[in-house]
Amino acid sequence: MPDDFDLGIASDQLLVGDAISKGAKALPDSNSPRLDARVLLKFALQTDDAGLIGRSRERLSEQEIERFAHLIRRRQKGEPVAYITGVKEFWSLEFAVDQSVLIPREDSECLIETVLARRQRTENLRIADLGTGSGCLICALISEFPQAQGVAVDLSPGAVKMARTNAAKNALADRIEILEGSWTEPLRGQFDVIIANPPYISDEEAKELSADVIDYEPSSALLGGHDGLDPYRVVLREINDKLTSDGLLVFECGYRQTDALAQLVRDFDGNYPVFTINDLSGRPRGVGLDRRKGQKKD
Repeated sequence: MPDDFDLGIASDQLLVGDAISKGAKALPDSNSPRLDARVLLKFALQTDDAGLIGRSRERLSEQEIERFAHLIRRRQKGEPVAYITGVKEFWSLEFAVDQSVLIPREDSECLIETVLARRQRTENLRIADLGTGSGCLICALISEFPQAQGVAVDLSPGAVKMARTNAAKNALADRIEILEGSWTEPLRGQFDVIIANPPYISDEEAKELSADVIDYEPSSALLGGHDGLDPYRVVLREINDKLTSDGLLVFECGYRQTDALAQLVRDFDGNYPVFTINDLSGRPRGVGLDRRKGQKKD
């Protein structure tokens, strides 16, 4: 076994529980080494949490050790765990992912919570997701609004394929149409909700990205120009006739960008209040506009 991950114990003596600890020690650069090792061991053994607990005092076979070591070595090189396993959970749904799409982040769930707080689950909504990537946002929304229909758009053929896979994986393909194209160009008709998590990393912020992001995730889904707001400017130029007169617009952005993005949204439609969305840590994570009756400024 290569020196970059030496289990340091004979294969016939390595217990499942010990493997997690040894895998974690081999990942000092990870923000969550023990969790990474646990997820990778489950993947190597093709089991779940219950199965791992049940086998905690069992010895690993030589083949199982080699599979686990191979996965740890990939993680040591910086490859994200989700790309190694090919799956990521979001909003309690499971999504297939590869390097054609961004890995869904838990903080993006605040966008779903925002729509749920402003629209009734029983409403017959048309929802558009611009720059859908894996399809996690549109799938999460359609799963929560049983009468809704969704349209998702992405310029990347790989992302379109992945989003279609995930809509089918979550039994939502009959209510989500996924189109290849640039932002609003493929959309027909108007939408009650438009949601987007476009590329928003500025040129300066790109220098701060960790290797497991910049080296593996698609730059086209990350980089948003000099100030990170170029994609929003494009969308806001195109979107007026796509959003209904009582529609809801929800954007994700970086925590440093909410003030500037809020001003862009006000310039787009100054008749209604613009609001800021906070993520799970309480940091600004997005900006929205609600045209629903009763929301209009005096």
